[in-house]
Amino acid sequence: MLSRRLTLAGPALFGWPRLANAQVDAGTELVLLAADSQADSVRAANDIVARLGGADVRLRAEPTSGVLFTAAHLADRPAAVAGILPSAALAFMSRSGLPASVVYALRFIARLGVSEVHVLASQRIASLNDLAGQKVGLGPQGSTTQATGAVLLDRMALRVDPVYLDHDQALAAVLRGELAAMLLVAPAPAKLFQGVNLSDHVHFLPAGEPGGQPMGLLPAQILAEDYPQLGGGRAVGTLGVPMVLACFNWSSTTPMFAGLTRLCDLLVEHGSGLRGFDLAAEVSGWERFPPVADWLARGRAGTIQDVALARRRTPAAGAGGGGAAGNTGTSEDQKERLFQQFLKWRRGQ
Repeated sequence: MLSRRLTLAGPALFGWPRLANAQVDAGTELVLLAADSQADSVRAANDIVARLGGADVRLRAEPTSGVLFTAAHLADRPAAVAGILPSAALAFMSRSGLPASVVYALRFIARLGVSEVHVLASQRIASLNDLAGQKVGLGPQGSTTQATGAVLLDRMALRVDPVYLDHDQALAAVLRGELAAMLLVAPAPAKLFQGVNLSDHVHFLPAGEPGGQPMGLLPAQILAEDYPQLGGGRAVGTLGVPMVLACFNWSSTTPMFAGLTRLCDLLVEHGSGLRGFDLAAEVSGWERFPPVADWLARGRAGTIQDVALARRRTPAAGAGGGGAAGNTGTSEDQKERLFQQFLKWRRGQ
């Protein structure tokens, strides 16, 4: 069984290229946080650490209790912290009381694959709207499933009776008729549903993104061949949830900024074998980490740390990167104020 505590670590970090006024000292580490404590999330974090860690880098993974924990700790000092988050995390953080200006102080480094929203329901339930007032399993508190489900239901103005169970417990409750449905955000085909079949009198409900501000989700499908034992012979429209590697938008004068650019270069060098890894993919509602946006705009020439050094010398320069907030040109003073607001919100969690 995978431990909830992540312990992979590489040797001490040496020989980082230095940015002006942003030298990486011996105490600076690269820290990776999983999205939540679920086995798939732990495995994804371990895979990144195992692939990127080496003799010249100190990269370690740390435990997390959920999406808000991960997001809040992106502003930790003095480590360079990155975290795996579902794309709906920005909207989820806004629901938690974090001011929009602080939410959009976060950036994404890369997309790490897309998971599908699975809504498994009793055959008597024909649509998501039929779940109004019903008991619905939304996954463990703080999980990627719960965060995405909370935002989706809120945008639909759909009020259900939420039940927070581990996914296997929720599935058992659906099969016993104790829950009308359950949600799971996971890549299809999900191992959880491999033993479910037509005799269990359940099916997948279609799910589409409601109107309003973007949630960071994509149109997707659960294919017939993903779960042939459930029959139906046709695809079910649903939502795709990009998982992103996120970070705080640190000032270019800080060692945290320098550490994150080092992590970006490690991904360029070694990330191609990671499931779904795409450094160039857009994620609706999110803005890129500025050095990555600049590096892509310059045709991927040189290293991201080289681009970061150029940004440090000419801070007004920099490519866009496309995001809801458009804060690529945020001043260093503004970033520090956002950081202090972020810490104030975190103390209330």
